[in-house]
Amino acid sequence: MLLLLLTRLLLAQQPAATAQIPPLAQKAADRTTGTACCLYTRPSTQSPMLSIVPAGAQVQVTDSANNAYFVYAQFSKKGKVLSGYMYRACLSTAP
Repeated sequence: MLLLLLTRLLLAQQPAATAQIPPLAQKAADRTTGTACCLYTRPSTQSPMLSIVPAGAQVQVTDSANNAYFVYAQFSKKGKVLSGYMYRACLSTAP
C-alpha cells in the first residue's frame, strides 16, 4: 500500500508530456528516373512486372522507408496511374 502511495505521489510531480508526435505518413516526393526501370507488384524481382518506366520519367515516391532496395512509387502511363515497387537505384541522385 505504501508503495502505491509513493508511486502516485511521484507520478503527480511529473509535468505533462508536450512533445509532438510526427505524422506517420510521409509526403509524396516527385522524382525523376535516371535509367529505364521496372515497376513491380511487390518489392521483389520475382514478382509480376507492371510496367517498364523509361529513363527521365517523372515518378511520385510515396514510401521509401520500408525497404533498403525498393521504393513504392506511382507512375502515369497513357493516362493511367500505376502504383508499385521499383529499385531505389533507378532514381536520379538529385531529389
